[in-house]
Amino acid sequence: RTDRQNRSSKPLDPASLMIYYNICMRYPFIAVALIGITAASPGILGAQESASAGALTLNGASGIIVVPDAHTAWERADAGLDIGYGLVWSGGPPVDHLPRFALGFVRRVEISGLLHFNDSVLTNGVIGAKVQLFQQGGAAMAFGGDLEIPGTRIYRSESAKIYLAVTYGGSFFNMPAITTAALGWQLLNSGLFSSQFVYGMGFSIGLFPEVFQGVVSWISDFSNFSYTVYAPRVNAFSRGAFNTGLRIDPIRKGRFRLVVDFVGTDLLDETRGLSFTVSGGFSFS
Repeated sequence: RTDRQNRSSKPLDPASLMIYYNICMRYPFIAVALIGITAASPGILGAQESASAGALTLNGASGIIVVPDAHTAWERADAGLDIGYGLVWSGGPPVDHLPRFALGFVRRVEISGLLHFNDSVLTNGVIGAKVQLFQQGGAAMAFGGDLEIPGTRIYRSESAKIYLAVTYGGSFFNMPAITTAALGWQLLNSGLFSSQFVYGMGFSIGLFPEVFQGVVSWISDFSNFSYTVYAPRVNAFSRGAFNTGLRIDPIRKGRFRLVVDFVGTDLLDETRGLSFTVSGGFSFS
């Protein structure tokens, strides 16, 4: 391979992702172009395996923190189930409690769900689905969506989201990494039908694999959507939200899996907070 080919196949580093994120927040149409370039780049198709793929987001879909990725739960098994609990605190009451699940089957399909409690009040529920369109090397593309159903009389209308996600693997200073970009539409029905363009980007880097043996990853994402539309502790709807933290993945081989996340949420705004999540699961085959 020539030097030019080698340079073109390098994965994006976090600093570059932050620059692209700021551009996409101002010019959403550029996000569409970035995902198209990502999906078409030949260097990406040869990228290496993803780091910490298949972990649950705060709303139950597999992904980074809030942003879903193009992997599905238990894509290396015929079927598998993950069950998790999350807590999000933003400096005072109420605290969000987020029991959630993800069911993966036929390696390319995922069904996920979330019950969103503000303290002891069931605010809403989310049911989601994702289908992986293709996977080659470290690259994958998936189409997904979710439906949010209010659990109280305060919020009387449903909301739906559809998205396209692209994920590819690579390395960052010889540490395994994945980069994800997602875009879609949030469909709202609050008296009058309306909608908004949603997009997000994120990455996961396996920190010092020689020391931590692939157990600890640095995860970050930024988006203009949160884990729910109604009353989330991560407020991404005005200026977007940046979340970052550590993912501990001590059991990632065989039939069983355990993942623990410690995350700072919405860190660039006054609504910043903390999140702790734990999830575990097993494959049926």
